[in-house]
Amino acid sequence: MPELPQLDEDRDSRTIAALGREVLQRMMGTHVLVSGMDGLGCEIAKNVMLAGVKKLTIQDDQKTSWMDLSSQFYLRDTDIGKNRAAACKERLGLLNTTVTVNVIEEPLTTAHLEDITVAVFVGTPEAKLLEFNNFCRSKKPEPIKFIMADCKGVFGRCFCDFGDEFVVQDVNGENPHAAIITNISNANPAAVTCSQEEGIIELGEGEYVEFQDVEGMTELVGHAPVKVLETHMYNFKIDLDTTKFGKFKRENLASFTTCVERKMPKTLKFRSLNDCFQEPGDFLLTDFMKFDRSPQLHVGFRALEAYRAKHGKTAPPRDAAAFAEVLGFAKDIAKSLKDPLEEVQEGVLKKLVDGAPAVLMPMASIFGGIIGQEVMKAVSNKLHPLFQLMYMDCVEALPADDTPDADFVPEGNRYDGQVTVFGKTLQQKIRDLKYFIVGSGALGCELLKNFAMMGVASSDKGSVTLTDDDIIERSNLSRQFLFRNQHIGKSKSLIAKTSVQEMNPEFKVNALQERVQPASENIFDRKFWEGLDGVANALDNIKARRYVDQQVVYYQKSLLESGTMGTKCNMQVVIPHKTTNYGSRADPDTKEAPECALHNFPHNINHCLSLGRSEFIGRFTNAPANALKYIKDAAYVNNVKEKIWDKETGKLLDGKVNGLSNAQEANEELIGILECLVTAKAETFDDCVSWARLAFEEYFVNRIKQLVHSFPASAKNSTGGPFWAPPKRFPTALEFDAKDETHMRFIIAAANLKALTYGIPVPANNRDPATFLAALEAVKVPPFVPKDGLKIDTGDKNEKSGAGEPSGDAADQVKAALEQLPPRDAFKQEPFSNEFEKDDDTNHHMDFIGAFANLRARNYNIGEVDKLQAKLIAGRIIPALATTTSTVTGFVCLELVKLVQNKEFEQYRDLQANLALPEYYMYEPEAAKKMVPRTVKTIPDPINHPDYVEEEEIDTRPKDGYTVWDKILINKGDITVQDFIDFFKKEYEIECTSITCAISSSKAVIFYNPLFPNTKGNLTEKISALYQKHGGFEKSTGDTGLVQVECLFENDEGTEVETPTIVVQYHD
Repeated sequence: MPELPQLDEDRDSRTIAALGREVLQRMMGTHVLVSGMDGLGCEIAKNVMLAGVKKLTIQDDQKTSWMDLSSQFYLRDTDIGKNRAAACKERLGLLNTTVTVNVIEEPLTTAHLEDITVAVFVGTPEAKLLEFNNFCRSKKPEPIKFIMADCKGVFGRCFCDFGDEFVVQDVNGENPHAAIITNISNANPAAVTCSQEEGIIELGEGEYVEFQDVEGMTELVGHAPVKVLETHMYNFKIDLDTTKFGKFKRENLASFTTCVERKMPKTLKFRSLNDCFQEPGDFLLTDFMKFDRSPQLHVGFRALEAYRAKHGKTAPPRDAAAFAEVLGFAKDIAKSLKDPLEEVQEGVLKKLVDGAPAVLMPMASIFGGIIGQEVMKAVSNKLHPLFQLMYMDCVEALPADDTPDADFVPEGNRYDGQVTVFGKTLQQKIRDLKYFIVGSGALGCELLKNFAMMGVASSDKGSVTLTDDDIIERSNLSRQFLFRNQHIGKSKSLIAKTSVQEMNPEFKVNALQERVQPASENIFDRKFWEGLDGVANALDNIKARRYVDQQVVYYQKSLLESGTMGTKCNMQVVIPHKTTNYGSRADPDTKEAPECALHNFPHNINHCLSLGRSEFIGRFTNAPANALKYIKDAAYVNNVKEKIWDKETGKLLDGKVNGLSNAQEANEELIGILECLVTAKAETFDDCVSWARLAFEEYFVNRIKQLVHSFPASAKNSTGGPFWAPPKRFPTALEFDAKDETHMRFIIAAANLKALTYGIPVPANNRDPATFLAALEAVKVPPFVPKDGLKIDTGDKNEKSGAGEPSGDAADQVKAALEQLPPRDAFKQEPFSNEFEKDDDTNHHMDFIGAFANLRARNYNIGEVDKLQAKLIAGRIIPALATTTSTVTGFVCLELVKLVQNKEFEQYRDLQANLALPEYYMYEPEAAKKMVPRTVKTIPDPINHPDYVEEEEIDTRPKDGYTVWDKILINKGDITVQDFIDFFKKEYEIECTSITCAISSSKAVIFYNPLFPNTKGNLTEKISALYQKHGGFEKSTGDTGLVQVECLFENDEGTEVETPTIVVQYHD
């Protein structure tokens, strides 16, 4: 096999995280043809360019028209009348300057296909498709991979043919399942037992596994993959007779047996396009509400092609004679199928014909992402291809059937495609929209492009507010297609605005650089939210999503929520009073390693990298930041004391448990401050090198020796079993070697980071190991002296263990630490806090973390990782692909069109998709859950008294229930707390027993509760005054006139009463 080309790993790190290096390397040797440069062709070409092919040839013999400008984002008004491929070549080429872009302006022939790897045909006449497909299949030794795609209005189709024998090496792209093995039986079939500490096994029946580091049962060493027959929580059986094998055992405590899933190849026999036209077989289902739709569209698309073949043009929309002719073709085709279609649904066919001349941006975005991913599958043999036909429609987005035909007549402008399908009335509503896009990364770039092409906010009334506080990095360029190399370091939102307005100068965008959060509510205030028609999230973290969700629920706005993870994507439409909100859905559980595994018993490289990141943040971020806080804040010491001891009595606050918890937290902070300012303070670069060398000794030598001293190889756990049983690995201390590259990488990174903390100048050759040798030789490393009785967290629930520090009173330790603090004015150079940044190769951050992790891996006989893998894991990089983002934002924009029309609930769709498999599931959204009066049953002691059930009655106001969208707005002026209580007594016949108000995300104040006598004096206070008194307006430039409170209520029978959100409006 020829050597694969080098990757730009900084640029493509997120794509590599999703697909692996080899996929991108194969793309770099590929020549792709995209024939047909309408909106769909352009979207496909964009995604192919971002994937980094060697050469892209775009072909088109058609001239640019106004109809193209509704979706072809690399064409301009000035390109009208020019060849579509030639007109967009330069703009397309700027996406990725490493790709050679060729243009063919004449009609395509088979001669043009000779050196093509993958050929994509968009909008090609059926006769030519059949000719090209036969030619591609005939090529030897490898067929040209053939892909066909079409978008017509709200309808789309695609087809793949990768030859008679296409081998898929990995059908799903998921990381292989793995398990730690504690025993393998001598049986037929053999039973495999796994470590329970790793949780329930993830292996599935039918998967194949290989065994590694096997002892005793040596026949498994190098054995062919074996099939998993059945699985249980902590064990499974394999299709293998081990009755005559050696007995399984574990003698080497530094390792243990593991099994890893082996991805088995799958061979697909594709059929020709002609065969699939006549006998389509199973279609890929995309909408659970439309099981019978694909056969109808199969016939409908071919009928349109029959009309084009006869007349040389697309059937004109809303033309009775033309439709009758297409209908006749459809009926003939339906009968000619090997499995004849009994009935042609005329209503569906008419909608297809009426929208056929137009390629809509949302549909182009969806199918452009899908086809872009299929191109990558064809080249790499990774992930399951589309097999073979897929049809999709979104007729729910179309306007009412009684809309006059005159409304759909094009007017000779860039929105002609939209008008042809949606009509002028709906298009004007789209143009008048006032929307909020939160985020301008990958999702944001695609949404902006789609909005611009659709004409969103393109009138004088419309506007889109775009905000993102992030700047452009090199790693963004592989998928955030509005950005270029020259934009690195600049604001995402500002550059995105400029770039997208080049696509449509009429697009009204107000770009901000603010984070949407409680602290920015003076910017995104009540007036702002109330002035919106809706919100589209383009975020990459759950915290921000939840906050925006809270705001849209509060202000009763629709939300278009979407997200991606590699080839997977999802979309949720949130509609006031109709659907559930984003926050009501449970987030997936994340598997966190226990602290004992990270600090003392790692058994995989992820544990080592996690600890490396934690140590970086502790030493180079938090410790300097806390030290600076101490230097700057004269009240620091008093604040620490007040958290732990009562100001008057000197006793621990809130009892011993809580007091010690506060003390432990303060003690950890003070240790870092003392290290930063006293015990490990550096003044010269040689001091930094010395500190780095001693840190090496502490991390990779002394801690390991202490652990082995406390728990020797013969140690037993609390139940009498071997302490070093899997998943624990028995460690070995390292011996520093200045000739070892990884040892020196740690020293160099640690010393440079230490110097940066104190503003110490570094030598010019501060990455050259030779620079450090003299200073290293001068370091005196104290001999290790083990400690007896040291408490070490083992994770054993039956043992009482500390957290790695000698036992003692944490509060006393805080007192001692406070006494050791140096004078605050003793520092001329303030310590610098390093915020972790994974994508800057010059800042030593990943050098430190990567070297730390690999050295720790050596301690525990764990496989090491390269620089990129370290960055992906420690940087918690989310796999991301332009194809997935393109697809999901297309679905988002279809829902936007429905929202503009205020469609009925059953017309909307949520989405779950995985381009790898491929699977696309559209389904009705979940209706908003209603809270109603009910009886709640609980079993207080299910183990000892499982039959004892307690019942609690819950009442609601309103009495017929409420949803998350409802709220009680008290608009009675500037009322007092007593007025508030009286209001609920009179209007709802319930007694208020508690009123609490959240002043900020971390502060809540009790305005009234009879159990707290000091709050009774608030009864005569105005709620607005209490809110302001406790800081409710401190982050706002103006008073919103609204205060939200949380209350407890009871009815006359003493039953708990639940209510929706309660808001007091004390002025307009």
